[in-house]
Amino acid sequence: MPIVVNKGKAGSKEDVIGTFRRLTMEENIVDELRERTAHKKPSEKRYAKLKVAIWRKKCRRRAKKSRIVHAR
Repeated sequence: MPIVVNKGKAGSKEDVIGTFRRLTMEENIVDELRERTAHKKPSEKRYAKLKVAIWRKKCRRRAKKSRIVHAR
């Protein structure tokens, strides 16, 4: 879906550029473009998945500890 930014009556070029940048950042277009253009080795993809899994496990462990402490 294309991003269209209209310049209002009181808007300047900087406002339009800022709005466009904000919208592209919210939609993660730049990150997706980088992922599609750059080649990643399969081992790097596996390592990234493992890193996310470890991070989730750590967060769950931390949340579980906080529930136990507050239950007293």
